[in-house]
Amino acid sequence: MANAEGIAPITRQPIAEQVARQLLDLVQSGNLKPGQQLPPERELSATLEVSRPSLREALRALSLLGVLRIRQGGGVFVSALDPESLLAPLHFFISLNARNAEDLFEARMVIESEAARLAAGKVSPEKLAILKSCVDIESPELVPQEKFLESDVKFHRTLLETVDNSILQQFVTSLHILARATLENTGKIPGEAERILSDHKRIFDAIEAGDGDAAASAMKLHLTHVRDTYRSQA
Repeated sequence: MANAEGIAPITRQPIAEQVARQLLDLVQSGNLKPGQQLPPERELSATLEVSRPSLREALRALSLLGVLRIRQGGGVFVSALDPESLLAPLHFFISLNARNAEDLFEARMVIESEAARLAAGKVSPEKLAILKSCVDIESPELVPQEKFLESDVKFHRTLLETVDNSILQQFVTSLHILARATLENTGKIPGEAERILSDHKRIFDAIEAGDGDAAASAMKLHLTHVRDTYRSQA
């Protein structure tokens, strides 16, 4: 008899994968909460009726995904489950892979340019004041790098809050977390921080003027500058 199309053989899931999925379900359902410590390994393996090696494999996998934190000699904990924690593995992956970094810049150009266009028509006086405070900082050459990075993140985050679109905000927040590896590298280059601030001022001026096209163009130019600098250092 001929095999029916689309029917695949039944496969058994590895025990470690089943354990990982069950623990993920407990986290998603709220039965395991951020910061909560898991039971000791011996107790957990007995409860799940799996071997300790299979349990360890599952815990390591969830640790790599940022869902769990394993403290040597101190137990296993659910992570904070914030975007930065969960995207940390991808952040590391992008920092090691030039193609992924290129894709990241392309995604930011598409999304953030249009976000800047939308912000130009929606900005409130309060958000405009915050954006202005980010571009009015003293010369970045005189500011600690960490403080300048915070100002950069605040500028982009405030711009997204101005758009008032929760889905778009989640997209770009994720992109910014993943982009931190590139910013940490390019921000150290002499003169680059000054250029970033100059780009931000150009974006701010367009948004303040309500010119969506100019805001979108300025944002695209800014991200092109950062990408080109990153390329030169990669």
